[in-house]
Amino acid sequence: MEVYFVELILAAALGLVSIVIPMLLVRREISQAYTMLALFLLFTAVAHGLPILTHLFPSLAQYSLAIVIPSYICQPVCIWFYVKGICSPTPWYLRQNNWLHFVLPLLSLLYAITITVTPPEHLSMIFYEGEQALSSAAENIALITFIFMVAWTIQSSIYIVFIITRLIQYRRELKQLFASNDQREMGWLFFIILGLPAVWILSFSSLMMSFSGAANNALTNTLLICHFLLLWLLSFWGLRQKPGFSDRYLKKEEVGEIITSVINASSAKKYMRSGIDESVSTKIAEKVDSAMQAKRLYLNPDLSLKTLALEIGEKPNYVSQALNQVLQKSFFDYVNDYRIEYSKTLLAQNNLSVLDIALDSGFNAKSSFYKAFKKNTGTTPKQFTAKEKYA
Repeated sequence: MEVYFVELILAAALGLVSIVIPMLLVRREISQAYTMLALFLLFTAVAHGLPILTHLFPSLAQYSLAIVIPSYICQPVCIWFYVKGICSPTPWYLRQNNWLHFVLPLLSLLYAITITVTPPEHLSMIFYEGEQALSSAAENIALITFIFMVAWTIQSSIYIVFIITRLIQYRRELKQLFASNDQREMGWLFFIILGLPAVWILSFSSLMMSFSGAANNALTNTLLICHFLLLWLLSFWGLRQKPGFSDRYLKKEEVGEIITSVINASSAKKYMRSGIDESVSTKIAEKVDSAMQAKRLYLNPDLSLKTLALEIGEKPNYVSQALNQVLQKSFFDYVNDYRIEYSKTLLAQNNLSVLDIALDSGFNAKSSFYKAFKKNTGTTPKQFTAKEKYA
């Protein structure tokens, strides 16, 4: 029963990626980030499906390290480039200045080649459970394997920090640049990235135990299930998720000043070194308020920082500074506060559905309206209506 369960999980995982990877590669023209996700799924599936491969071809078991080590080394690099690409404010391409990220994967490839040309009798010594002394070749391979495992642990930790930092910055960018971010904040990706270390720790433990000849079936089965869930979640959400800036990419010449203003948004000291002082920021904030009230710009569901800046004849980074420094609000919160105030007047009329009120107030979806309303008032729209009715 246990063998059947393992084979079922492995078959399901391999079947899943065999369908999803081609679908992702078809979308590579939209963004090269999809290629990096496809590679991540491929390397994960290769390491995941190794038991089936060795079962079908037992002679390959002693060469398993040549498959496992490069597969795990490449996974953090691929998922990092996927996150970097999907969160890029401009169309993303893999560039030559990214070569440093591929040093360890290339070294792992050389390691794999070394394993494949090593005589089988030396490889079998590494997994020998007795007291037999290792040959010098076996000792060297065992030492290099251990170094790669430690390097992979350090590498994975560094990339997890990179990814979380980029996702936090990306969500900050969205809030500073756009007033509507439905299905773009990628909360699902946060969830998966936070779970990745647990999967990789299980992988490391399983690898260490198998390397020492003390394989644990319970640990292996847990790892297989976690890998399958990881593959399923990444496949499902990866196919659904468009690049966060899709349809509203920034121009290359805009990225520097606008993204810099986003990074500076939480630092008053950095603002002191910017191109305008506090008095100018105050005047720009007043212009913004006047335009929002007179023209009801907040009712535009596609309103962006750039659109607002063009409307009042100011630079986007100056408008961002004015909102954060003077009004102490992100662009997202500032616009949605206006939308919520407007929605309260519609709720008072009591003749429109919640969805109609959400759309008429400038929101793109009912869910985003509920979330913003709850944050602003502490109640849901229906609770607010009931409270006002009996006030």
